[in-house]
Amino acid sequence: MLARFQTTAIGITLVSALVNCALLSNPLGATTIFRMDIEEVVRGAELIFEGKVVEQNVRENAAGMILTYVTFRIDELIKGEFEEPFLELKFTGGRLGDQIMEVSGLRMPNPDEEGIYFVESVYRNLVNPLLGWSQGHYLIYEINGERRVRTVSERPVTDILSTQSVPTVLRRPAALIDGNTDAATGVVAPSQSLGFDQALSAESFKTKIRALMDD
Repeated sequence: MLARFQTTAIGITLVSALVNCALLSNPLGATTIFRMDIEEVVRGAELIFEGKVVEQNVRENAAGMILTYVTFRIDELIKGEFEEPFLELKFTGGRLGDQIMEVSGLRMPNPDEEGIYFVESVYRNLVNPLLGWSQGHYLIYEINGERRVRTVSERPVTDILSTQSVPTVLRRPAALIDGNTDAATGVVAPSQSLGFDQALSAESFKTKIRALMDD
């Protein structure tokens, strides 16, 4: 299944087709999407915020599709305009009773999860409202009293670099990535084992994101 990182509002027919492709694919496979630079993620996001998942509601729409509505408490708005303290985003898929609908590669925010979220659109009808899927989804965890950042694949984020300054050896030429694991290019998250205490603090992560906004 192939999903572009910039999507226009999609009708129910296209959403159904995407979900059907996911359901028919190898369940161990992952959605592939276009790789993005962190500057693209920052630039393209309508909203960037730090927050916490406070509620999940799963519903079935008139077309029989299962949708999960995730409510976030907004703790700090980094980019965009949104005046309410809570934000509800809709994700395609979920579990309703004994029915399960999954979109391969879509990693939904979990209950009580804290993180920094890059939202492609608050109101458009998207399979995943987080821009670039895993590329716009970062988790905050606490260790030794310090709040630090990791990717959704649980790699510590040790730096955020403008792609202009990323060493050639670290640049990844592939145009496609797995939708549920990879961070954006410029987000340094080594695959080798590192202690989580080496990850950026949440404040440092946000400072680096703001610096990219000012470039």
